[in-house]
Amino acid sequence: MFMKNKILWLLLIFPLISFKTTDDRVEFRHRETTEVARILEAISDGGATGEQQAWLLNWHLGRILPRCNSATDEWLEPVDRILNIMADKMAMGPDGYKGFIGPYIYNGDHWCDVHVGDAILVKHMMHFATIIHQNPQLRAKYGNSADRFVEIARRDLIEKWEKRGTFIVDGPFAGYTEWNMFCKPEDIGGEWYVRDDARGQGAPCLPFNKALDMAYCMLQIYAITGVSTYKEKAEKIYNRFKVALNPFQDGYTWNYWEPVAPSDINIHSTRNERILSHWVGTHPYRDYQDGEIDKIVYAYNMGVTFTDADIKRFIHTNLKFMWNGNRENPEWENSNSKLPGYRKPAPSTAYPTTAGIQWNALAQFDTTILYLRNLAANRNRQNFEDNVETIGFVRKYAPEAIVNEPQWMYGISESAGQMAAIVIPSVVPEGENTVILSKADGEMSPVEIVVRRLNSKDEYPITVQQMGNGIQLFHVWDGTINGARQRGEFVIVWKYRGGERAYPVTLK
Repeated sequence: MFMKNKILWLLLIFPLISFKTTDDRVEFRHRETTEVARILEAISDGGATGEQQAWLLNWHLGRILPRCNSATDEWLEPVDRILNIMADKMAMGPDGYKGFIGPYIYNGDHWCDVHVGDAILVKHMMHFATIIHQNPQLRAKYGNSADRFVEIARRDLIEKWEKRGTFIVDGPFAGYTEWNMFCKPEDIGGEWYVRDDARGQGAPCLPFNKALDMAYCMLQIYAITGVSTYKEKAEKIYNRFKVALNPFQDGYTWNYWEPVAPSDINIHSTRNERILSHWVGTHPYRDYQDGEIDKIVYAYNMGVTFTDADIKRFIHTNLKFMWNGNRENPEWENSNSKLPGYRKPAPSTAYPTTAGIQWNALAQFDTTILYLRNLAANRNRQNFEDNVETIGFVRKYAPEAIVNEPQWMYGISESAGQMAAIVIPSVVPEGENTVILSKADGEMSPVEIVVRRLNSKDEYPITVQQMGNGIQLFHVWDGTINGARQRGEFVIVWKYRGGERAYPVTLK
C-alpha cells in the first residue's frame, strides 16, 4: 500500500503544513492538508482504478485544484505529484489506448474504462496544464507534466473514444454511445469481449452530464492548443444539449438523457412497438444538473453555444423555480417543480436529499446567487475562494465572441410544459425515414406537429397526436410535404397547449 512509502508521503504532504495561524483559515488549511492525504490513500499502489474510484478522486481533486490557481509551488508541487501518480496508474487496454481501467461500476466481475471515468480525472489534469500554459515562468518546473497531461487528453481521451466508434455526429449535433467492451482483471491488455447486457439495455448514448464532461475536456484542450477541431466537436455536443432545453416561464428545464442516435430507438421484443433504451425525465438528484451548469458556464465563457438569454433563463430557474426566496434559510426544490404534472421525487437510501441546490457557477452573473453561494460556504466552513471579481455577462475567455440563437429557434414561443421534442436522425439520407419523438407530462392534449423550411413562416402539417401522462409517442416521417419528398433545411415544430418546441432537420 502507498502509505508504507512514508518518505514519498511526507514529501507530498510537507509543502502544505506551513500555514497562517491567525483566523479560521487555519482549520480550512488543515482540512485541505487532510484532503491531500486522502487522495494519496485513494490512489495507493495496488488499488484499482475504474469508474467508482474515479468519482472518489474527482471529489477530492475538485476541492484542492482551485487552490492551484494561485500558481504557487505550495499547491502546484503536491498536485503535480498526485496527478502524475494518477496518470501512471492508467492501464493499457487491448487496443493500445490507456484508460482508468477497473471494475465495471454495475458489475465488478468485469473490468473496463468508461468515458466519464476518464473525463472527470483528465479535466483536473487539464486544469493543471492550463495554469502552466497561462504562466510561462512555470514551464521550466512543470512543463513536462503539463505536456504529458495534454497528450493524455488528446490521445487517451478524445482520440480513443472516437476510434472506438462511440462518437456520434448528427448534423449540428453530437454525442457518445456507451462502451460495451470488457476485459478480465488478470488480462488487461489481452482481449476485449462484448457484453450486450452490460446495462440490461444494450449500449445507449451517454446522458448529458457525461457527454458534457467530454465536451468540457475538448474545450480545455482547445484553450491550450488552439486546435479548432476540438472546439467544433465540443460545440456540437453543447448544441445537442441546448436543443433539449425546454423554455418554460422564462426558465429552462431539461432531461437527464435523450436519444442522440437511431440505435437508441428499439423495437420491444414482445409488444412489437418502439421503445427508448433509457428513461427520459428530469433527474431527481441535485448533483447532476449542478454539474451540468458548471460545464455550461465554461462553454459560455469560451464563446460556445450559449447566449446571454440562456444564462438569464438558468438564473431564473435557480431563483424562481427552485429557491424558496429566504436569504437566511434558503431551501431548494428540483428545477422541474413548476412543470405541469410534477411529482416531488421520494428520497432514496443512496440519495436522502433530492431537492435542488444553488447553482454556484452562476454566481459570475448574479449577485443573489453569489450571496447564497458564500452563505453556504461560510456555514459549511469551507475555504471557498471568491474568484468573482465583477458581476456581469463578459465571457471570461472569449470576451469578443458573438453567439446568436440558432436559426431553427427564430419565432418559437415558450413551451407549455413539454419535456421532449426530438427528431432522430436530424440529417436524413435520401430514401430514408426519420423518427419524431414526443413526450409530455400533465393531462392528455392534442399536439400538432408541423414542418416549415428554415427561414420561412409557411407551415405544413405532419400529424396530430394525443400527448400527455408521460407517454412516449413515435411518428415515422419520410420527408414528404404535399405528397412529394423534399430536400433542404427544415424545422419541425410541436404545437401543444399554447406553447411550442422546435428541432432542425436536413433532408438529403
